Amino acid sequence: MSNKQKRQKPSREKKLSNKKAQKKYKSIDAGKKIQKSKIKKWQHPNWYLVGLAAVGMALTGYLVLTGWFGKPVIYCADGSACDVVQQSRWGTFLSIPTALLGFVSYAMLLFIGVRIRNTISQWKSALVISMVGVGYSFYLFTVSVIQIEAVCVYCITSLIIMLSIFVLTVVQRPKVMAGFNFSTWMGQIAIFTIIFVGGMHLHYSGVFDPAAGPEDPYLKGLTDHLIQEKAMMYGAYW
Repeated sequence: MSNKQKRQKPSREKKLSNKKAQKKYKSIDAGKKIQKSKIKKWQHPNWYLVGLAAVGMALTGYLVLTGWFGKPVIYCADGSACDVVQQSRWGTFLSIPTALLGFVSYAMLLFIGVRIRNTISQWKSALVISMVGVGYSFYLFTVSVIQIEAVCVYCITSLIIMLSIFVLTVVQRPKVMAGFNFSTWMGQIAIFTIIFVGGMHLHYSGVFDPAAGPEDPYLKGLTDHLIQEKAMMYGAYW
């Protein structure tokens, strides 16, 4: 073999390797283009999500407005199970009505369904909010059944709506998500939800603020006794 042929051999191998690299990059670019084209097909308002979020906003908004204006709530008469739940310490958080927190959550989901047109971003955002919402709603439902021993029809309805949004979001998971691990993502959101609900439970237990914790049994008994005796309070100054 001549020196000229020896010099030509590595150049041919180099050309072959370059061609393989070009084919590889072209296939990667083609995959990215296919992924982008599939995402574009779904860039429209998520009307199912928007509809459920709107119903949730109407429900929680009604509770907020009736509470602010002191109006009676339908199917929630004074002393009823629903009224007991609404008036409990779980009915507010830092003096903010729990219904208002629900309204904000549904409003965020409505915004996501209408304004965020990227399918993957929309899906991830809706999944986080709905999963946390389901966890918190289920916590409040459990408290109402076990500790308050009363059930509020509005709380159950809100739980069903939020659970429906969560299931819808899981079903609508985009098929094309390069390098995405669904199980890992769900596990991370679940851990965040547990931490959030656990923090709320500690708050309502009086760990962070004793005023938000359980009522003193002695003071509660004294209050009930004074109410039964129709006692009146007089004030005086010297």
